Parts: sequence; C-alpha cells; structure tokens
Amino acid sequence: MKDHRRRLARVAMLLAPVLMLAACRQDAGTDPATSAPEATQISAEGFQQSLDGLWSTEESEGDDAETLYLFEWQADDGLRVVRDGAWLNGKVEDVDLDNGTLALHVTSDTGPSETVTVRKVPDDTTEGAFTLRITWGGGQTETLGFVRRLTARDREGVAEAIRAVSQQDPAGGTCETDAPAGSVRAALVCGQEEFGALDAGMRAQFKELADRYPDGDRTVEAATRQLDACDSPACLRAAYAQWRAYFDENYDLGDVVDYQ
Repeated sequence: MKDHRRRLARVAMLLAPVLMLAACRQDAGTDPATSAPEATQISAEGFQQSLDGLWSTEESEGDDAETLYLFEWQADDGLRVVRDGAWLNGKVEDVDLDNGTLALHVTSDTGPSETVTVRKVPDDTTEGAFTLRITWGGGQTETLGFVRRLTARDREGVAEAIRAVSQQDPAGGTCETDAPAGSVRAALVCGQEEFGALDAGMRAQFKELADRYPDGDRTVEAATRQLDACDSPACLRAAYAQWRAYFDENYDLGDVVDYQ
C-alpha cells in the first residue's frame, strides 16, 4: 500500500513540470494586444453614442435663431450629424479618447472637404455633464449645449435631410462658392438667393482686385477670413456691406450687386 502511494506521488511530481510548461507555452502564445482593438472600438462607439441628442449654440445674435445640431448614432450607419436641417455628409476619421475629441471628415458639393473636430468639454459644476466645442477646418468655432435627447420625429428629420441630399440632381443647381463646406456662409449662399447674389458679386470683385492690384491677394484673403468667420445671416450681410464700402473707397472696381 505504501509502495502504491509512493508511486502515485512520484508520478504527480513528474507530471507537475510538464503541466506547468504547457501552461507557460499557452500563456506565451496568447497575444494580450489582440483584445485591445475590440475594447478600443467599444469605447470609441460609446464616445459617439454619448453625443446622440439635440444640441444648440449657446448664443444668438438679434433675431437670428440659435444654430441647431442633431447628432444621431446608429449601429449600422455610425454617427450622423445634421446642422440646421442640412446633413453634414461626413465620416468619422478618428476618436481620441484621451483628449475627448472626434474628427469628422466632411465632404460637400458647395465647398472643399474639411475635417471638423468635436471636443467634449466637461462641466465643472455638474458631474457627468459636458458641452461640445466644434472647430471647423478654417478655424471657426462653435460651443454647443445639450437641449434634449432625440425624438422619433428628430430621427426622421435626420433621414429626410440625408434623402434630400441623395435626391439632388447633380447636373443642375450647382452652387458656386469658395466658402468652407458646412459653414454658415456656404449654407446661406447656397440656400438663399439673396446671399447667393451677394457672394457672386463679391467674388467678381475679388477676381478683379487680385488681377489689377499688387496688394489684391492679401486684401482678398482678409475679406474671405472675415466672411467665413460669420456665424449668422446678420453678421454675413454686414460683412459683405463693409467690404463693398471699403472697395468703393480704396479701389476702382466694377459695379456689383447692391448690398443695401
């Protein structure tokens, strides 16, 4: 009986190193980084889901309404953004969880493509609350506050905005402007006849100014920066008028649309 127990003990001692070696090899063959992308992906999706809702700019000028943003997250389509009823045809390029930012590459027929940065800014007074800071490719910024979660009607509005873009006739109605895609200037110039005429007249003056005057290019750049920085119809209308008056006073240019 004792010999039998001794034999079992010796067998167990011999098997122990083999089992330990097999376990070590199994651990060594497992790449701990293989699960990291999945965890990062889930966190990135969670970041985008946290934006889902109706947001608005925190300031308005005169009678101009605040700018409304609809952020909608869908498992199949990802993050979709509508700004004042117009779909920002974009694709998420990067989610930086460490810095709380999201990069959205926006393409448009009304201007050049650009990358828009959405940053979550924590609220120091309310735990878990945050605002959004939007930075456009041209440097324009907007601060958004949360209004409410999306309703079924809101989500249908997002779908309708996307359908409206997809149903546009690419052969007609082309909007000619150098305004950045998604900017207030681009939306007004391409959406309202008044601003379309003002912009066309201003661009005609830009061309003549650049062609005829040595300092024309610098003046055009300064005027363009101011126009693109406008965040309301009143601001843009005033900027057109100011630059027309400046051109009339300092240059001999052709007649353009009346800004009054």
